Amino acid sequence: MYIVKRDGRKVPFNQNKIIDAILSAFIEIDGQVSEYALIKAGNIADYILEYAKKADHLLDVEEVQDMVETGLMSTKRKDVAKAYISYRQERTKERNRRDEVQQLVREKLYALNVQNQNANVDEHSFGGRKGEVDSVVMKNIALSDLISPKAVKNHVENRVYIHDLDAYAVGMHNCLSVPFDKILANGFFDGKQTDVRGANSVNTAFQLVAVVFQLQSLQQFGGVSATHLDWTMVPYVRKSFYKHYADGCKYIGNLDEDNLDKIITYARNEQLSIDDDYFKEDSKIYQYALDMTKKEVHQAVEGMYHNLNY
Repeated sequence: MYIVKRDGRKVPFNQNKIIDAILSAFIEIDGQVSEYALIKAGNIADYILEYAKKADHLLDVEEVQDMVETGLMSTKRKDVAKAYISYRQERTKERNRRDEVQQLVREKLYALNVQNQNANVDEHSFGGRKGEVDSVVMKNIALSDLISPKAVKNHVENRVYIHDLDAYAVGMHNCLSVPFDKILANGFFDGKQTDVRGANSVNTAFQLVAVVFQLQSLQQFGGVSATHLDWTMVPYVRKSFYKHYADGCKYIGNLDEDNLDKIITYARNEQLSIDDDYFKEDSKIYQYALDMTKKEVHQAVEGMYHNLNY
């Protein structure tokens, strides 16, 4: 004897599977298998078996499940029948959902319904098709496993649209403002088993900005921004200026190392502005340090743009 599966396959009729399904419904309600449950499960399974032997066609899964429902409803345990029916409905929903997902995956994979919703993505291309398939699968995971039934219902009915749903399951940030003040001062871990120290010059600071933008863009979706980069760079402009001022004192002012260290240490400790009168006692040294700092800032910004654009 055989039974017809939903996909059309014929498999041997297994009476024990019917009994197991009925007992599962009893367990869900009672928490255990009673003698009554064993008797009713056996009776219903025997009836279906005898019916299948006499039928002029092969029973399919749906027909067998209909008979189980009828058999349970004929007992005094209507609550168990409800549990079985509810479970069956949920399984049907799950199968339908999987079928819908598979259909969408095939459409995207084989470019059968190209919409090019994003101007930056060609859905005919390898990357485009792969990305669209990924999106379908990730959205399904979010709706199935992570979002409340109420939110899912609102999303499906277009009452509340969940933006970037295909990234929801990953749990990463979107449209992030990077805390560069903290990162440049304290350093960071770059994700490659390497600790990056804080910046000690404006050139290094802008290089790290480019690195952080690139690293973060690989770890999230959406935009990455710096909210006040000009203000963030002030301490590093000063650090570079102090270095250039030290060079000026050494090579223009012929200052010895001991006095040089005292001057720079004081400037760093006091966080003196680059236009502080403290630096203007020798106009040549000051102008040299200022010109070299401007040059470094210009080159540092160009380097950051180059790294981000190319």
